[in-house]
Amino acid sequence: MASQPGRRAPLVLRMCDSARRVRTLTRKELTAALAERQLLRERVRLDPVQAIRVLTPLQAQDPPAPYVALAARLEGFERARLEAAIDAGAIVKTTIMRRTLHLVAAADYPAYHRLSTAAGMRGWRRQFAHLDEEKVVRELGRWLGQPRTNAEIRAHLRARFDGIEADWRPIWFARNVLPLVQLPPAGHWNDRRRPSFVVDPRPLPSEDEAATHVLERYLRAFGPASRNDVKSWSGAAQRDFSAAIERLDTVTYRDEKDVELFDLPGAPLPPPGVKLPPRFLSRWDQPLLAYDDRDRIVPPELLPLKLTHSGDQAITVDGRVAASWKLERSSKTTRVRVIPHTNIPRRAHAGIRAEGKRTARFCEPEVERVEIAGL
Repeated sequence: MASQPGRRAPLVLRMCDSARRVRTLTRKELTAALAERQLLRERVRLDPVQAIRVLTPLQAQDPPAPYVALAARLEGFERARLEAAIDAGAIVKTTIMRRTLHLVAAADYPAYHRLSTAAGMRGWRRQFAHLDEEKVVRELGRWLGQPRTNAEIRAHLRARFDGIEADWRPIWFARNVLPLVQLPPAGHWNDRRRPSFVVDPRPLPSEDEAATHVLERYLRAFGPASRNDVKSWSGAAQRDFSAAIERLDTVTYRDEKDVELFDLPGAPLPPPGVKLPPRFLSRWDQPLLAYDDRDRIVPPELLPLKLTHSGDQAITVDGRVAASWKLERSSKTTRVRVIPHTNIPRRAHAGIRAEGKRTARFCEPEVERVEIAGL
């Protein structure tokens, strides 16, 4: 039945009209948004603490990786500045998302710890229901007020608590109940020593506060993104973010597969034709791990290569992975070996060569000559 002049349309029709007006973002628009927010379109001048807060914690399984990641994004970045921030306690090395090592801004760490251990603590409480959680936190916290190695933690927990076996379970037992960080020089470029751990002294937020803080950081760095993307990146369950999505002021989009995407109002969405220069990424660079659907950064035909598992260092062309890279050192020469995975357009070759030389000079500043091979 047609509506009468002057009367408002029924609510259900207005809601349908609103749903039809949700903007669909193309793959190229999502790629451009990622490059813009991850500082891969244009390098900027930021100190390492600010940069890591913008980018979200940086993968640090391989000690040089965070340095390479920042060098790709920051103008004038020097290793010594990141190491100084680590020594000053402004950045900490710790295990958070997906149970992997990261460098994280110290002020943000309590929220990342709380969220990263939410699922683990649910399992901990089932497995160790016979223990008094508050007493464990209090006693273990006092003991870990002094630096302890993994070997010391393992021995102490096996002797102190029932039901803990000899493998990595004691370590995860401690890291779930307490916010443990590694002491410097852990996090330095050349540090390969076994680390010592202490309890981070900052108070922990509630689980909802932590999830809201981390979700806001994630969307600012990687949005627009789906619920599954957040889950995949964080290693947390969707239920851990449900309240945060309601608490945050967000806008919604759709991708070309009709998946709902969340974002922060006013967050940058560059036009799809924006120029994205070649960039040399680090091992397990965060954009490679930030999504369940990685099409915006990894072309589907490259997924069988499992670059995100192997830790191969990637090269992006037009914002997406097109090749890998590695350094080959001789006495006075460093060769940047480019391993193409797609048909790289000739227009990108000069940019790749320039970026490769820049990256090699950063990684090995003492070398006399840099060569590019593979193009």
